[in-house]
Amino acid sequence: MVLVLLLMLFLALVSVGFWAYSRTLLTSASADAARYIANADIPDTAAAERVATLLDGSIAASTSASLQCRSATEGQLVQVTCTMRTPGIISLLDGVMPDITVTGHSVKEVAR
Repeated sequence: MVLVLLLMLFLALVSVGFWAYSRTLLTSASADAARYIANADIPDTAAAERVATLLDGSIAASTSASLQCRSATEGQLVQVTCTMRTPGIISLLDGVMPDITVTGHSVKEVAR
């Protein structure tokens, strides 16, 4: 009985760690997408495609189908906000933890 309780506690801790790691991956990908579309002559619509490409080979790729990104430009500031379901330890546990929503920022490059 104690072994089952310890196993469940261990799996819960691993799930929280996996959620935090997936959040870090998505944060990095959205910040990179913001830097990518901040370059001159890159349309804002390329943000979601860039984030999906960056997450494609990662451990969070199992839930990349639920990835939703939107980008906005306010003056010189570019924002990329992405939301994704949390991947689980196994695919049956996808979405058990809260969804991940992050925002990446960058300064827009001005062509002269």
